Amino acid sequence: MKQLWRGVSAVALAGGAILIAGSTAGAQVTFTGSTFGCFYTTATAPTNCSGLLASTGNLTYTGSTFNVTSNPADGLVSIGAAPASPNVNNLGSFKLVDGNNNYTGQNFALFMNFANPTGVVGNNVYTAMLTGNLSNATGGNVFIDFNNTAHDYTFADGTTLSFAVDDASINDQTNGGTGTTVAVTGHGFTRVPASTVPEPSSLALMGTGLIGIVPLIRRRRKV
Repeated sequence: MKQLWRGVSAVALAGGAILIAGSTAGAQVTFTGSTFGCFYTTATAPTNCSGLLASTGNLTYTGSTFNVTSNPADGLVSIGAAPASPNVNNLGSFKLVDGNNNYTGQNFALFMNFANPTGVVGNNVYTAMLTGNLSNATGGNVFIDFNNTAHDYTFADGTTLSFAVDDASINDQTNGGTGTTVAVTGHGFTRVPASTVPEPSSLALMGTGLIGIVPLIRRRRKV
């Protein structure tokens, strides 16, 4: 009987281990924060926008706030709402009005600041290079080519986020030459620390083990 009890105890302990070691795949996390940005001409990206401008020629950047929640099924995060005034749930917007400017070779820095979750650690500066010569033109296209490498963030509660910014293309001729606005968008993937909630498959496995012991207990009692 003692051996049988040891077997029951072992299954119970295994079940406890399953409860503790929950999966981190997929997570529902709410991220809030804001963005700002500026153009620069130096070889390296600035650490802030002090002394720098959010416009160059007839191209202007406007920041945004965001409050988005990751998909609980797979942990995917998307920030990409349409431009508005003010911008909400995108990474800001660019507005281009026709004019005599050459934007090729200019640089832009986008800063992504998180309010929640708190205690973020990671590189929040995304850089882009511009291409588009509108000199002697009444309209045209400017391509904002972001470095699309994902940046990794870790928060105080153990949540992690890998997030990248998408390229943007803006053509002021789209709006009859009077100017047009496009949103800056991005996407990523988040994970959370191991949960204490077991997966359904883990519960089924533990239940099968316990069910298998029941006939042994009954047989032992008959003896």
